[in-house]
Amino acid sequence: MPEYTWVCEGCTFHLTKKMSIKQYNPREKVYCPNCGEEVRRTIEQVGVSFGKGFFRDGYESAKNVRTPTDGE
Repeated sequence: MPEYTWVCEGCTFHLTKKMSIKQYNPREKVYCPNCGEEVRRTIEQVGVSFGKGFFRDGYESAKNVRTPTDGE
């Protein structure tokens, strides 16, 4: 389930909620529980790591996969 984070610019309070994509409404205003000011949502980058289980075409075996560092 995605985790959404908001930051209050007034008191620097961080608010984090886990909710489904269907529950999240980007037009709904969110207010800081500390000072009552409107908070802004932060967008965080998410890194994806691909290990040996992911192949170029989805059909090759791990033994036959060649990478650019293999001398090409």
